[in-house]
Amino acid sequence: MYLAISHDGVALKQPEVVTDLYASYWERLAPGRLAAVLAEHDAGELTEDRAHVMVPVATLRRLAAGRVPEGWDADFDAMLEHARSKGWLSEDGTTVRAHLEMER
Repeated sequence: MYLAISHDGVALKQPEVVTDLYASYWERLAPGRLAAVLAEHDAGELTEDRAHVMVPVATLRRLAAGRVPEGWDADFDAMLEHARSKGWLSEDGTTVRAHLEMER
């Protein structure tokens, strides 16, 4: 799954794919606007190095609701446990780190 970030919003693409998580934005989206869009849509915060987005787990669940197959919750929870084992989940388990990729 990936979070597609545009100048006016965010969308969760391929929510059924729980083996990969990243965020993607278009090259012309300036860092300030990128951060603002994420905040406006409760879609996370840029890390200090701007290489990742800390995405709220609740936001991923909300954006995936009604669009994923039965059993997705268990698969998603397994993904979060994997993220925890790698240090990609916040200590309180509310946000997960997604690599930020620039589309051209």
